[in-house]
Amino acid sequence: MLRGNWLVAERLVTTILFKLLRLVFIIVQRCYWHLNGTAKRLCEACLPDNYERSAHVLDVVFCHTFSSMELLATGNFLCTHNRFENPQYIIDNDNITLMTINDRDAIFCEAREKGTLRHCNIV
Repeated sequence: MLRGNWLVAERLVTTILFKLLRLVFIIVQRCYWHLNGTAKRLCEACLPDNYERSAHVLDVVFCHTFSSMELLATGNFLCTHNRFENPQYIIDNDNITLMTINDRDAIFCEAREKGTLRHCNIV
C-alpha cells in the first residue's frame, strides 16, 4: 500500500513539473514563432484559400501522461514546428493514425517507422 502511495506522489510531482515546463515552453515558443513568422503562417493556414498548406506538422520533443490509461491530448506534448503540408499527406501515408479530435483540430500521429509510435510527428 505504501508503495502505491509513493507511486501516485511521484506521478503527481512529475506531472506538475511537466505542466510548469510546458507552460514556459509554450510562452517561449509563441514568442519565437511570432518573431520567425510561423505564427502568421499558422493564422493564414486557417483561411480557405490556403488549404494546400493547412496541415501543421509538428515534431514531438517530449510526451508525458499521469498514467498509461490517460487519453492523449495536445497538453501531453512538447512539440516544435516542422512544416506546413497539404492535408492529402495524411491520406497518402500508411503510417499516420488519428490520435484525437477536439473542437478545433483533428490530430494525427505519424510514426517515423511503420508500426511504431515511439517517435512520432503530430500532423
